[in-house]
Amino acid sequence: MNNILDKVKIYLDKVSTSPVEISEDLLNEFGEACKSALRKQFSEKRQDKFEPRMSNIGRPLCQLQMEAKGIKGDGQPYNNKMRNTFGDLIEALAIFVLKSAGVKIDSEQKQVEYKFDKENISGRLDVEIDNKVWDIKSASPYSFEHKFGEKGGFSEVVDNDSFGYASQGFLYAESEKKPFGGWIAINKSTGEWAVCETPQIQDEYRDRFIKQATDNYKALKDKVPFKKCFDDVEETFRGKPTGNRVLDRVCSFCPYKVPCWGNNLKHLPQQQSKGKNPKWVWYTQVNNPKQEDSQGDSGE
Repeated sequence: MNNILDKVKIYLDKVSTSPVEISEDLLNEFGEACKSALRKQFSEKRQDKFEPRMSNIGRPLCQLQMEAKGIKGDGQPYNNKMRNTFGDLIEALAIFVLKSAGVKIDSEQKQVEYKFDKENISGRLDVEIDNKVWDIKSASPYSFEHKFGEKGGFSEVVDNDSFGYASQGFLYAESEKKPFGGWIAINKSTGEWAVCETPQIQDEYRDRFIKQATDNYKALKDKVPFKKCFDDVEETFRGKPTGNRVLDRVCSFCPYKVPCWGNNLKHLPQQQSKGKNPKWVWYTQVNNPKQEDSQGDSGE
């Protein structure tokens, strides 16, 4: 077991069975972090102009180009502020638990910069532990289990990294000239913890994801013409092709899918499903539409 996770589990097991003394300093730090989270999410004015940052530069280039051009994407749902605040508060609680569990934290919430050519992009790393940079993530139950947890792992995160987590982590680490440790993930539904570590030899991954960020940055600065980064895919239902085509997973969650794919994009119930509440799917081609059940009028 990872040493960080081991200490956290021992501490949380202990506090689950009997009261423990809490450091007043840590209580005050946690309170200030919570107040800072609320100010950030509810009071601070957000910058309207797009700016490349370590937290976004590893995302698919097509998304960055849309955002940089000011293209209007999907509106944020009313619960967006609550969701973002949960993430900030869980991160503050994670720092409190780590310190209480005896994990030595070298620095936290540190402003850092990385130079692309002659210009810098900025970011704020979460935490440094044992001379490594770590990123703290609050995760949905599915993401926790299939990405950061036992069914996932480092390769699962980096092979399906539509949020640019890997570039973000390696840029933070490179800015400090330290190794990237990986992700400390907390299941925001169950409170479970997972530590998803980078491989011991990480040069190949560091070079790969810093290059990806560098290429994206250069493309944005050079105003490279827009091009979709992903193709639509063949739809299958119960393991068989339907003849229809749909957005892949990355495009399905992208806020710019409608302006990107145009009027041919249709959001419809899954066409071959016979269920009362079929899932909704983003279709690019409907060659095999839903066949409505027809019952003849017997006249009785």
